[in-house]
Amino acid sequence: GPPYYQGVTVVATLHSFRAAHAERVRAEALDALYAYLDPLTGGAHREGWPFGRPLRAGEIFAALQRVPGVELVDEVLLHPADPLTGRRGDATDRIELAPSALLFPFDHRVRVIEAR
Repeated sequence: GPPYYQGVTVVATLHSFRAAHAERVRAEALDALYAYLDPLTGGAHREGWPFGRPLRAGEIFAALQRVPGVELVDEVLLHPADPLTGRRGDATDRIELAPSALLFPFDHRVRVIEAR
């Protein structure tokens, strides 16, 4: 069938290093998520997200761990999402993609807990 977009919303909780500015860490983490999940330029090799390839929470942990100022990635939840209605499905650690489906990153949420 024709290609269609499978929306995905990442909800993540990070811990930042004491010297890091939490708001900057949050902004860079969001940038990293949108970059990694970009259907055309994302993925581990920045060659785009292959059709039908599932998304696993572990990959998101790895992408967020590389963000400057992040000490620990505490939690990553993946939600299938409908970009048209904004509705989110139940949290999961893996999102399957149909052979004709492309990822559509949408409305990610990142919480940064500052070191005390």
